[in-house]
Amino acid sequence: MDINAKVFAAFQAENKEQLEAIRSIMSKEPKGGDGVFNEALRLAHTMKAGARVCGLNGIQELAHRLETLFAQVRDLAVPLDGKVTAVVTNSLDVIEDGMAAASAGRPLADMVPAVTAIDRVLHPEAATAPKKPSRESTRNRVLAAFQSEQQEHLAAIRRILAKTDDGVPSEVDLNEILRLAHTLKGGARISGLPSIETLSHQLESVFARIKGGTVQLDPAVMGVVNLALNAIEDWMASLAANEAPAEPKRALEALERLLAADGGAVPAPVQQTEAAPEATTSHAPAAQFDTVRLSAGHLDGLLRSSGQLVTESLRQDQVSRALASLSSEIDEIDREWESVREVSAAHLHRLSATPEFTRVLHYLEFVERQARLLSRQARQVRALQQRSSRAVRVLGEELQENVRKARMMPAESVFGVFRKMVRDVARDENKKIDFRVTGLEVQADRMVLQALKDPVMHMLRNAISHGIEAAGERQRSGKSEISCVRMQIVAVGNRLTILVDDDGRGLDLSRVAEVAVRKGLLTHADASTRSSEELTALIFQPGFSTAKAITDLSGRGMGLSVVYEAVSRLQGDVRVAQKTEPGTCVIVSVPLSISTHRLLMVLSQSQTFAVPSSGIQRLIQIRLSDVETVEGKPLIVWEKQSIPLVSLAQLLGIGGGSDFAVEGNLLSLMILKSGTRRLAVAVDAFVAEREAIIKNLDNALSGISIFGGGIVLEDGSAALVLNTGELIESFKPVYAPPTAKAGETKLESKASTVLVVDDSFTARTLEKSILEVHGYNVVVAIDGAEALSKLRSEEVDLVISDVQMPRMDGLALLQEMKKDERFARLPVILVTSMNSAEDQERGLSLGADAYLVKQRFDHQTLLETIRQLL
Repeated sequence: MDINAKVFAAFQAENKEQLEAIRSIMSKEPKGGDGVFNEALRLAHTMKAGARVCGLNGIQELAHRLETLFAQVRDLAVPLDGKVTAVVTNSLDVIEDGMAAASAGRPLADMVPAVTAIDRVLHPEAATAPKKPSRESTRNRVLAAFQSEQQEHLAAIRRILAKTDDGVPSEVDLNEILRLAHTLKGGARISGLPSIETLSHQLESVFARIKGGTVQLDPAVMGVVNLALNAIEDWMASLAANEAPAEPKRALEALERLLAADGGAVPAPVQQTEAAPEATTSHAPAAQFDTVRLSAGHLDGLLRSSGQLVTESLRQDQVSRALASLSSEIDEIDREWESVREVSAAHLHRLSATPEFTRVLHYLEFVERQARLLSRQARQVRALQQRSSRAVRVLGEELQENVRKARMMPAESVFGVFRKMVRDVARDENKKIDFRVTGLEVQADRMVLQALKDPVMHMLRNAISHGIEAAGERQRSGKSEISCVRMQIVAVGNRLTILVDDDGRGLDLSRVAEVAVRKGLLTHADASTRSSEELTALIFQPGFSTAKAITDLSGRGMGLSVVYEAVSRLQGDVRVAQKTEPGTCVIVSVPLSISTHRLLMVLSQSQTFAVPSSGIQRLIQIRLSDVETVEGKPLIVWEKQSIPLVSLAQLLGIGGGSDFAVEGNLLSLMILKSGTRRLAVAVDAFVAEREAIIKNLDNALSGISIFGGGIVLEDGSAALVLNTGELIESFKPVYAPPTAKAGETKLESKASTVLVVDDSFTARTLEKSILEVHGYNVVVAIDGAEALSKLRSEEVDLVISDVQMPRMDGLALLQEMKKDERFARLPVILVTSMNSAEDQERGLSLGADAYLVKQRFDHQTLLETIRQLL
């Protein structure tokens, strides 16, 4: 008896005991709310798990409904009446009949009516609506389950075959492939997919003969196997896309020829029950876990809430410090009183005999007692607050970690479709491609994988269309007619790396330089002096393509700006690796998860910014005298490498230009990295390191590339997160040696003051930061009513207002301003999501000087508009 047969036999015996135990409970006429239903619930739960292990999906579903029903009766949510007893009895009979059928090798009876009967009891309000039996929805759920299952099984088979280079798989590997093929066959039968069932059955037969030694797994046989795997994948992909799948005739014929050539007849798939499939592997069955469906939106919301909980726990540190300070002050009062009492003890004793001072002495004794009581209570409250703060922080971090794990999923779930896509593109391009993928089992954040799906697809399409030569060109170059495209997914530490490598013609750097000169990205002189890495980086510029004939796919640069932008938004980097052999290798590196980021908080010009630690190579301090100047450009020498130097204030355009904050003759520097590029950035101070969730910026402001989002600090204020890759890209050398900040600065012309009115905290914070970066003084208001108050108390040169706000909107604010002579001439810019011509005409007719639509909004447009109006 094989392992799965033993498992089924064990479950069969266990199931009889479970059914009898539940019947015994129901025969005692228990009452709703009785603890006896805990036992019934446990029995149903165990039955569900056993049915799942044995692949009895119908019994598993019915046991799950019984479990839910028992829980509802126990909690008094469903009254225990004749209806409940009837559906429980009927369900137990149906399960018993199903087990008898499975034991005899017969198909199981339809479980849908029994499931529907329990659903009517659980949801009586839904019973009044005319509904068709849920047979179709049940089949859809089964198909969805099989869709996910077949992807995992195909990926597992491919992984095993990929490591079989000598054509002789181990017995353990062959047993595992046989088990996977058999499970595919069973799942296809349950799902009503005869074509997939036949393919899986014949694959199973092929590997059974390989195990028996009558068939060798040579390249020809491997080709037939891959053809069958691809056919299953393509068939299921068409089904998922609601397309009519084409019959896999080519794969079926190839399998039949292979099996017929072996001299044996090809047995038809045996119609087995849902009972335990044949498993020849010696591995113990994997542990089974209960699962629930949870929408991605709810999971993201849970992540945000956990992040806010952690932030709130950090904010408790301020409370702890305040309590510590209060306790110290009370202790100081107590100590001071002790000193006074010791010095004046004799005088107080003499005064105690004087009646008029008796009340004063009693008051002093009362103050002494209260001071000691307050000191003791302050220490107790502080200790309680510290314990609670630590507990909240630990719980918040645990919740955040659990949510992070829940968001992780295998790369196969998102990238598994690429095999079919590559085959389709290769067929359209009339090219023969050997596409190899490794690492699809790597787990990564769902949002990271989804964000990378289109960029990686662009990389693959460009590799096939433009990187791989036509067959004739490859033959003339002495290459194989079959080209190789390799995709590798690796997780190291907290980084996810995706490599797309091809053996095509590679990048034509002279052509890249030519296009860069034509587009004005380089001068002829620059093009001749740039390194290969610098030229290669240009292919990620928007619209950059070296293709002479543009098609939907052609052009190595086509779509690679999309790759750069997507990776940059994830705080990652993308580069083209140097190769000794022909071809191109593009490497993407991003955080494995975006649930939390490790951030360095830095100070520049009295503003706090957050820098992702993944973009920082090293934090160092150097003497100002160690800064060198070459051709007027400041730089440092670090690890025998010359690195350009710039202040963060200069990069952001704030403060004193190239002046550096020097403390004790030391400069605090971050060495930022992006691919092979390095940049030393000076800051005023390193503040702290922390884990935080980066919040997206508002749509109107999300186009500012140097800002990757924002975080909420402990004091409730916001800090902008810097995009290290974009900071390096934005760097322009300053031809002047750095100087320390002088104690006195020259008087400058008074900066203009801008009033920003917006009910969005994020929008106000970011607009304020942008304007202050460019030298404006900024006043903020949350709506029109507060804006009017600010206008009456502040000197304002220009107003930027949202339109849709509570209390008083932007249009009403504009009307009130025009009525008042003091504000009637102030320039007003309206920024809104209302894009209709009528809305714009109304805003302009009321006297607005400019009307910016958020969908087309960017900070450069805003700054240019302000400059024109001021």
